[in-house]
Amino acid sequence: MNQNIIEAIRNTDKADAYLLSSVQNVAYATNFSGDCSQLLITAAGAYFFTDFRYVEQARMEVKNAEVIMTGGGDRLPKINEYLSGNSIRTLGIEKDDVTVRVFEGYQGTFEPYYSYVDIAENLLVLRMVKTEDELAKIKKAAKANEVALTETLPFIKPGVSELDVRAELEYRMQRQGMDLAFPTIVAAGLNSALPHATPSGYQLHEGDLLTIDFGCRYQGYCSDMTRTFGIGNIDGQRKKIYDIVKHAQESAAVAAVPGADTLAVDAIARDIIAGHGYGEYYDHGTGHGVGRFIHELPVLNPRTSSVLEENMVYTVEPGIYIPGIGGVRIEDMHIGGQGSAYTFTKDLILL
Repeated sequence: MNQNIIEAIRNTDKADAYLLSSVQNVAYATNFSGDCSQLLITAAGAYFFTDFRYVEQARMEVKNAEVIMTGGGDRLPKINEYLSGNSIRTLGIEKDDVTVRVFEGYQGTFEPYYSYVDIAENLLVLRMVKTEDELAKIKKAAKANEVALTETLPFIKPGVSELDVRAELEYRMQRQGMDLAFPTIVAAGLNSALPHATPSGYQLHEGDLLTIDFGCRYQGYCSDMTRTFGIGNIDGQRKKIYDIVKHAQESAAVAAVPGADTLAVDAIARDIIAGHGYGEYYDHGTGHGVGRFIHELPVLNPRTSSVLEENMVYTVEPGIYIPGIGGVRIEDMHIGGQGSAYTFTKDLILL
């Protein structure tokens, strides 16, 4: 996999050489599991730069690039040696990852006649379609989501706080050997009307809606899942918005298959919610890609058109959020051509 990726980067024809600096993209190209590294790809070869702490690890994990140990302030001068020896004029960099300070270091160290181009979008496009190895890791992370949530449900009851639920859920993810893909969202009662609420000391009450949005990271690859529950018996309006979101989510999921336009998938969910009079309470995208980042390409929203393909991984997650009432979001992660990565029910569970 790694050599194919390096060749794909080299053949984008956007620059004479490519300097990868983000942990995610270096890992994508090399399988390196540490940090503090950079990967230089030129026509002559690929060169992996890291420091003393990781050099032995790199020699074990990085099989498709020459491993070069650097330390202190000699990283950029060492990279420059390989650039200047390869007739480089245009250097591709990840502008999303390179800070002003780092870029000033590039300008002050590398040959002054280099020009720089951004390759962040190119790398995201390369990462959209997953390999079987990547899919296996994502599926393992997804399975850990389901196990953790199933084990946590008996703990959830009136009087338990959002913070308590988060701690219990994250413990049950991490005891499976998972890292957290992103900060866990646990939002109950009126807080559930906040799509990305921060868990608080609020204690669950009878009649609350409870939204839990969480993900695992396994060997660098993420999973993403959201479910909304009822605490005890919920009233008719809250049950109504739950049923609308469930219908919108399931309908969009049926349409989210290889060959579908992301605009059309988004419109299905959005039209159902708007048709029931709740359009103003749904103002985020219907889905996003998942991989090494929790938010990748493709995106499913009303502004961007792209075509879904086999082995892309993406979410379908419409929601309704009503201030003073609460909110509902249901999210599954899908694999193009295979359907949802989850079997956990989308029917309302009363806890």
